[in-house]
Amino acid sequence: MPSTGTQTLIKTIFEQWKIANVPLSSPNDAWELFTAWLLLKDNDLTLNEIELGVVDGENDGGADAIYTLLEGSIIEADSAIIENADTAREYPEGLTLELKVIQSKNNTSFPQSEITKLHSLLPRALDISRDLDELHEEVREEVREQLQIFRTALKNLLVRRPRISVHISIASQGVTRHIDSNVHGRAGRLKEDLRELLPMADIKVEFIGADELWKIYDTRSPETIELHCDEILTSGESYVALAPLDNYIRLICEKDYSIRRHLFDANVRDYEGQVAVNKEIMATLNDPMSPEFWWLNNGVTILCDGAHSVGKRFALNNIQIVNGLQTSHTIARWFKQTSESVGAEEPTAELAKRKILVRIIVADENSVRDSIIRATNRQTPVPEASLRATDKIQRQIEKYFESKGLFYDRRKGYYRNIGKDPARIVSISYLGQAMYALAYGRPEVARGKPNSLLAEDARYRQAFDATADLEIFYWTASVLRAVDSHLRSATSQMRYPERRYLSPVIAYATVVKALNSIPQHWTQLLPLTKREADFSDFEIESAAAIVKEGLDEFTKMHSTTPAEATKRQPFTLYLADKVLFGVVAGRT
Repeated sequence: MPSTGTQTLIKTIFEQWKIANVPLSSPNDAWELFTAWLLLKDNDLTLNEIELGVVDGENDGGADAIYTLLEGSIIEADSAIIENADTAREYPEGLTLELKVIQSKNNTSFPQSEITKLHSLLPRALDISRDLDELHEEVREEVREQLQIFRTALKNLLVRRPRISVHISIASQGVTRHIDSNVHGRAGRLKEDLRELLPMADIKVEFIGADELWKIYDTRSPETIELHCDEILTSGESYVALAPLDNYIRLICEKDYSIRRHLFDANVRDYEGQVAVNKEIMATLNDPMSPEFWWLNNGVTILCDGAHSVGKRFALNNIQIVNGLQTSHTIARWFKQTSESVGAEEPTAELAKRKILVRIIVADENSVRDSIIRATNRQTPVPEASLRATDKIQRQIEKYFESKGLFYDRRKGYYRNIGKDPARIVSISYLGQAMYALAYGRPEVARGKPNSLLAEDARYRQAFDATADLEIFYWTASVLRAVDSHLRSATSQMRYPERRYLSPVIAYATVVKALNSIPQHWTQLLPLTKREADFSDFEIESAAAIVKEGLDEFTKMHSTTPAEATKRQPFTLYLADKVLFGVVAGRT
């Protein structure tokens, strides 16, 4: 059957995306990243974060990528909710916990056999009454590790009555309207079995073909958002206004009242749930006899690059809501609850009467925006570490990276929202991992505790030493990116799932070999950075071979797994001896 116009279009877009983002990857590996990137488009993830969820390979149970998200944010194995069950008690009720499973094939078919693989895996893997390790002979460790994150989060959060969603996407370049009925039947049986297993969950099994992929690709968040206000006070290019709640909610929410999270990235705190202040806000909204809402609430502060008004309508460009996150989330929850209770898709006239105080400040210079963010957030007690995205060193890194053709995503999602290539975006977390692995010789921390690099102030201050040469940050990120690129290439001998956790380890081995010593401080890297040392595919592959050999030896010696060994310092020390001396010098 000849290709449809949409199939040709998607094929062309994919080929261009591959060249721009993962040119050395095989077409099949690149396709898995491309489809995951599209299907997770609204979650503001970097390409590296997306790659961490890819589990394709032998014994993958039909799953090519697996992600667990809480309120739209990725949960990793070292997230607080996973490592400490008591943390769940601090979470509000009704948060959304979602498991996304993606099966992605670089062809034009939707074979029943692939869905059968998922059907043999997921009902057993998501039965929390069973030990997931029962599947160890059938399903590889990387797949079980990703599924265990969801299982643990589900167990820990059940007391908080989360909204659970299991979303299975089966993607190819095919045409979904041509799928055979027996394939739909198998997908339906998978859905029913999961629904029986998780009756409280919203279960979706959907086919994603060329038409659906194009629709996702072609849907863009508007760069300019409108806000309709009532009373307006103008001062230069900035404004104070009263906005009806139904107008404000259209600014901050999608049609289903889900928050547009990227609008709140500059806040130092996320939504804190049913704390006292949020309960008071909700009580005010629920009380038809309460005074004017804006009398009792401090309102919100919106920063933007430009605000153009026609009458009482604003067109706001590149906005960040830097103060008022708790208020905004509570209003969104109230609208959602109200619409569900009355069965209405639009707010009632009664809701429209209430108003919120809005400050609109035009500030297109980053330093000015950061000063306002700090000032508005210092009105409540916040640890200094929480403001790290606005630290001077973070701004300097961003500017330096930009001069080198990379985009440092200190404001999460900013560069994605303005259309920069995913492969050129470097997250704070990624750079922290590169620094810990290469500048301080601790790849096991980069591998096993990526979140703690940002959550723990002492580690953050070490990884982002304000006295460090900016070349150090760029060089370590470049080395880790080069290793990532090599591991995606056809010349790499690594299995795809191993690449997720071996990248910082191989980068470490490469640098140890180049230095002929173990790096313990960023100053030791200066000789390499000053000459802009880079590493060939041969050098990286040589280091990878040493890592692989050492890992095989270490896991047999200590009866552990590769994924677990790379999270522990003993293996790092073992590997260093092997790189430096060719044999292990007394370390066991």
